Amino acid sequence: MEKRRVLLLGASGYLGSQIYQELLRDNAIDLMGTCFSAQAVHQFLRVDVTDTPSFSLILQEFSPHVVIWALMSATDERELIEKGLEVLLSHLPEESKLIFISTDGIFGRGTGSYREEDPPEPLDERNLLAAYTNAKIRGEARIRKRHPNHVIVRVGPLYGRNAVGQWDKRVASMCADLEAGREVSRSGNLYKTFVHVEDVGSAIHELLHGSYLGTLHLGPAEKESYYSFYKKIALALGLTAEGVKETLLTEAEAQERGIPLDTSLRTKKARELLQTRFRQAGWRNAHGNDNDKGE
Repeated sequence: MEKRRVLLLGASGYLGSQIYQELLRDNAIDLMGTCFSAQAVHQFLRVDVTDTPSFSLILQEFSPHVVIWALMSATDERELIEKGLEVLLSHLPEESKLIFISTDGIFGRGTGSYREEDPPEPLDERNLLAAYTNAKIRGEARIRKRHPNHVIVRVGPLYGRNAVGQWDKRVASMCADLEAGREVSRSGNLYKTFVHVEDVGSAIHELLHGSYLGTLHLGPAEKESYYSFYKKIALALGLTAEGVKETLLTEAEAQERGIPLDTSLRTKKARELLQTRFRQAGWRNAHGNDNDKGE
């Protein structure tokens, strides 16, 4: 039986590394992972998706049954979408599945508990992430229009230690501060759906083989403020949680800085559809090495 050829774009990143290691154990898959940096590990193919001739050639030669777009760039996201995604959509056969990883940041008004059916809301240009999230909105729209055989996965902030031992920057920074005796101040009224990197990798694996098409929000049932998230993770890691202090962001401050106060996602559909159990922040498996993923 022919293996499914899977092209993972962005395999060397924090999430991409988790997905790569997850899929590497699947004997039904012929996996090719890509990286952009020359410093990336040797098993990945170095690819610049904005280089149209070389990216086109890779797509033609590998002829993937599934493409997973795990690429992101805080500064060059628009170029990735305008050039890289355009090449992909122009060359990907209609029978090939595209899994596109998007973000909760597409909901710029910040009224919370967003469903898959809710329309995106461009982020205020005063927000430093506006270029990134608004490019994701354009990417989603292009995929829906041109490649029906797709899954658009939206996630909130990722956390945890991934399969190659890398921690997310938020938790790594918090640990360094608390261990050095420095206080950590986080907002108690800025809400997100925090999701463990292992759980996203598991869900992507399921979706690769499954029949579901459309948009899907991944994550646990309950949202967290940044303050409650940091507090719970500090406790789970055995750190001095008293060093995590609560601050509040006023509506006037949020408006001035273009910050949506609540981009939490309604994840009921994914939790009913998938076998993956999305852990709530602070469970004893915060290290990412415990099999208990209950909510």
